[in-house]
Amino acid sequence: MHFKSIYKLGAIVCAVMLMAACKQNAELSIKLFDAENTLITQSDVNDSKENNTVSLKIEREYQQGDYLVVEGAEHLFVQLDKNIKGSLVYAPGGKITFPIPINENGRNYSKESFAGNLHNVSARVSNNQEWSAYRNLALNSFDIRGDSDFYPHATSNSECRGESWYAARNAIDGSNMSSEHGIWPYHSWGPDKRDDLWFKIDFGRDVEVDKLVIVNRAQYHDLHDSYWHTALVEFSDGTSETIKIDETHKPQKIKIKKHATSWVKFSGLIPNENKWSAWVEVEVWGTDK
Repeated sequence: MHFKSIYKLGAIVCAVMLMAACKQNAELSIKLFDAENTLITQSDVNDSKENNTVSLKIEREYQQGDYLVVEGAEHLFVQLDKNIKGSLVYAPGGKITFPIPINENGRNYSKESFAGNLHNVSARVSNNQEWSAYRNLALNSFDIRGDSDFYPHATSNSECRGESWYAARNAIDGSNMSSEHGIWPYHSWGPDKRDDLWFKIDFGRDVEVDKLVIVNRAQYHDLHDSYWHTALVEFSDGTSETIKIDETHKPQKIKIKKHATSWVKFSGLIPNENKWSAWVEVEVWGTDK
């Protein structure tokens, strides 16, 4: 290759790496907007300069339509409410948008969450050790319903009656109370009774996975629930596996082949009986590539 071509290629590579570094190391900020997209309050611009951490105290009751925006990095650890465990999230655009879940949209959270007139929100740039660890890649206690700009993110083609306590996001929030059905702490992915169901977890980037953990909703004592005994698991690499699931309230560890994938999709869900079936939690274990 000609020297000038090599020099030009090197310059391009350096520029791309520099842009990526700047994107990841930009100053973090947290902002609260209302339903009219008016900025209500924001973090201090000097907060994140030393340790890549930012926090915001909000002295106001949340209103319908309020939303938080955290921006400045792709790999984040966010704590959007003090009553909910923080989560590692991936924001490919360097920004996460989180609609505040109140009223009917908040019934899959504890009553204390997002309530009152004092809220503490924080975020930090996550480190390489956190992201390279073998872990549950599906966990996101702050996943939202509908379209999302951060991951992991769960979706489905059915959420019973459109109620928040049966939303797909409930199955990746880290809560696994399985003995009843309904609002928090017994929320679940609870779809309608239909034969074309699917449930999907998007990671937003390629990861390597080799294990599933599934927790059935197990309200078996009054014959309310059944369970799906078989499911087809599809991966973005074009492969799929069929898994078997038992009737139990305990977490079921299911070993799968190692897959490089950006999402996992469950379909072909076959109920054991013609009753309600639901998942309280779905874990997907692996590492970032």
